[in-house]
Amino acid sequence: MSNIWDRERLLRSTILAGFAAAGLAMSPAYAQDAEDEEEDTTEDVVVVTGSLIRRNEFTSAAPIQVVTAEVATLEGLVDAAEMLQSASVASGSVQLNNQFGGYVVEGGTGVNSISLRGLGAQRSLVLVNGHRPGPAGVRGQVGAFDLNVIPSSIVQRFEILKDGASSIYGSDAVAGVINVITRTEVDRPEISVQVNAPFEGGGETYDISGAYGLNFDRGNIVLAAQYQLREDLSLGDRDYLSCQEDLVWDAPGGNRIDREDRSITAGTEYSGCNHIYANTVIDNFYGTGRYVPSPDGVESPYFPGYRPRANGRYDDPAGEAFYEDVLADPRVLSTDAINRQERMSFYASSDFALDMLGGVDWRNEFLFTRRETTSDGWRQFFPLIGGATAAPYGYGYANDPTYDHPLALIQPVTLWPSNSFAEVDYTAINTQLEGGFSPWFGPMADWVWTASVQYSRSDAEYGGNRIIADVSGDVRYDANAPTYDPYSSDFLSGNYGDALYDTLTENTVGSTVYEQTVVNAVTTGELFDLPAGAVGAAFGYEYRTFSINDTPDELSQNGNSWGYSSAQVTAGDDSVHEFFGELEIPLVAGEPFFESLTMSLSGRTFDYDSAGSDGVWKAGLNWQISPTFRLRATQGTSYRAPGLYELFLGDQSSFADQLAIDPCIDWQNSSNANVRTNCAAAGIPGDFTGGASSATVYSGGGAGVLEPETSDARTVGLVYTPEFAALSIAVDYFEIEVYDQIAQLGAASILYSCYSGTTFPNNFCNLFTRADGSSQVNPYAILEVQDSYLNINSQITDGYDVTVRYEHEFDFGDLLLSAQGTWTNTDIVNLFDPSIPSNFETNDFNGTVGDPEFVANGRVAFFRGDWTFNWFFNYVEGTDNQVLYEDSLTYQSYYGFPDAYFDAEVESALYHDFSIEWEGDRLSILGGVSNAFDETPPVISTGVGSTRRGNTALNATQYDLRGRTAFVRVTKTF
Repeated sequence: MSNIWDRERLLRSTILAGFAAAGLAMSPAYAQDAEDEEEDTTEDVVVVTGSLIRRNEFTSAAPIQVVTAEVATLEGLVDAAEMLQSASVASGSVQLNNQFGGYVVEGGTGVNSISLRGLGAQRSLVLVNGHRPGPAGVRGQVGAFDLNVIPSSIVQRFEILKDGASSIYGSDAVAGVINVITRTEVDRPEISVQVNAPFEGGGETYDISGAYGLNFDRGNIVLAAQYQLREDLSLGDRDYLSCQEDLVWDAPGGNRIDREDRSITAGTEYSGCNHIYANTVIDNFYGTGRYVPSPDGVESPYFPGYRPRANGRYDDPAGEAFYEDVLADPRVLSTDAINRQERMSFYASSDFALDMLGGVDWRNEFLFTRRETTSDGWRQFFPLIGGATAAPYGYGYANDPTYDHPLALIQPVTLWPSNSFAEVDYTAINTQLEGGFSPWFGPMADWVWTASVQYSRSDAEYGGNRIIADVSGDVRYDANAPTYDPYSSDFLSGNYGDALYDTLTENTVGSTVYEQTVVNAVTTGELFDLPAGAVGAAFGYEYRTFSINDTPDELSQNGNSWGYSSAQVTAGDDSVHEFFGELEIPLVAGEPFFESLTMSLSGRTFDYDSAGSDGVWKAGLNWQISPTFRLRATQGTSYRAPGLYELFLGDQSSFADQLAIDPCIDWQNSSNANVRTNCAAAGIPGDFTGGASSATVYSGGGAGVLEPETSDARTVGLVYTPEFAALSIAVDYFEIEVYDQIAQLGAASILYSCYSGTTFPNNFCNLFTRADGSSQVNPYAILEVQDSYLNINSQITDGYDVTVRYEHEFDFGDLLLSAQGTWTNTDIVNLFDPSIPSNFETNDFNGTVGDPEFVANGRVAFFRGDWTFNWFFNYVEGTDNQVLYEDSLTYQSYYGFPDAYFDAEVESALYHDFSIEWEGDRLSILGGVSNAFDETPPVISTGVGSTRRGNTALNATQYDLRGRTAFVRVTKTF
């Protein structure tokens, strides 16, 4: 079977490569909405994003936001991800970017995707010139389009359709559509060089791109290439990243109670920093506590250079107290907060008119991108030590023949490198024929048809250094274990040498291949005339087939990576046949209060191999009341079949911090009565401080269990364009509800839903296991959480978008003002069936960390001659995890303080960017400063439900980690 599949893949690739070699081209450019750009006065017939019908006007019943590459460049943005993730429709939610190195995310290390409305990247469809390219990435959870594959040098603009569009574009267009419009021709060869350099160093970006065009009587060819290097930003490069602190007070506005130097490095820059806990020995058997480095030569006879710690402080004969912590190893500060990434892209397109059947256009497009991402960091390593031979240095029971405890009872803890990489090669080829019908087709003689084939392939490798579990484990019972002393100061302090490191570590490599082929055919034209105009129509067919094959390294498959997630092979394929149609019906025209009233109707049917058949529809009204006012509205349904990774993901494991997921920690001080009652019923002590080690979270695919998602979406908008000024204002209300949403609940949601319900235990409680209270090592700790993909019921989001644009010409220059803002009223996730109270939980995430209620961005530009002066701003409203956790994580015990105050609020941020551009005939120079006032990211306390990098929330991706950054761009044409 595999040989047949390989031959088919080779044949398909050869055919498409032959098309591309014969002539390279792109699909026709799409137009933007009238309120975003000046209305075009030409009579060209175009296709507007969000519709399949060709027309000669640019207005749309659906709200569209346009982001031009030219304007984004003036802000210092250098790639597609930055340009799109900063748009107001996206910046109000968590976006996957280069900040997530070392974490298991959908698409793997270095992926940059786009999530509209906070509904997830898998529900936000990305098109390139109206065509659907396949996703890219590593590991088994590849499913969303990776913006890294788009070279910004060939982008003309992005058109963001801000409502559901499955009836037009098919599955995944639930939250909206991003249509990447590329440049159609290059008149003169050009080269651009850009450097972005943070003032404090670290995180620099270097970009060089070039484009070349060949223009002929009957067509053209465009060639473009780009190289980009983004240097990493390390924790040690910024103050707010380099010293992670608890940030705890005895009361709001009271005394800071975590400032004590809890390390043995008093007076140094690392004092009090909560870096990785290492360089210690933990005695879990005899209860003598931890052995830590001795600062003054007073040491244990059993561990030279170390002394026991008791009652939370180090024993000190001189009476001097040292709080519990460890030496803050400066190597930890080399951990990446932003990954290093290197990209190389090549793009080619062509457009030729062929003299056949009255004229046919042949358009082709070729894209190749190679991405290399590395993530460097550090982690704890505590080999499992037990048995008499493991007893250290003549310790009291070292020679006791009856001692036999092959558990982690005497744990050495050291520091170990934790590095990962991803290398992705992405290829996309599209070929399209477009023409009209011959006169003998009668009523369809003026119709236009297009037929296209697209093939894309993501071929990737990933891996990193992994500790080999069966080599580093129990030194008595494992015959493979090397001879080394895990209690020596060299090992504990991380100075174990290359030989031991090489013995215990393996550099692993896994591979991921994702392929997609799309065949599409559309015909569009006019059916008949009505008094208000002609009825436009479009009809078409599409076939898609796609497959994934992810093969993790052997250590991961065998579960033989110490302290790392395990993973099994993810392999599967799916295909779909779709038929679709669209009508545009002019109802009224040229009447008082009805300059025009047009209805649009569209529908699409699906037949998936995996999910069966279904259909969706959409209706819209576009009412031009007067030249000043236009009212628009849409309502429709969307459909999303389960993605390949959601169906076939091989069983994987990851780790979760106990404090971040367990609501029974210090439940006696919880403000939630159900949590107090249920945790007490489970027999957990009221002052429980949490498990000592992370919980293991298992996930996998849901083939045979998952149902497709469906959704309802509606928008209502008003566009105001007064005649007395070059002003346009658009206000749109949106509401989207996704049913049978496919997702992982998340470990925190599973446990919170178990203990916060009115019925206990409930079905959520069956998804995790907790250690018994009699456990010697980790009593009451969360051991495992089952978090596979399933249908979790629904998600609802609604709010308002506002777009404003104003232009004015003065004698001394031209002024442009533009701004966009998004208010989100609701972002609710309903878990399971609301008809069964014990099996239902509602969480409103709106206003929580990473999910602000309001975001906005804008630009003020002044044009004078060859000069352009710009001020950009980006605003992110503050958030608060107290909204989600109902204060249960705001007040809790802390080192003897029963009502300590933890700050769960993330402050608002306002960023300012300034730039100046001079543009001559063949040379342009741009210079500017982003984050000009060096706005630092807001900080939160530890343990408030959000993973942190330093003191900043990891999932608050709206905030700038680099700081004040200068940028320069020079473009030369020849």
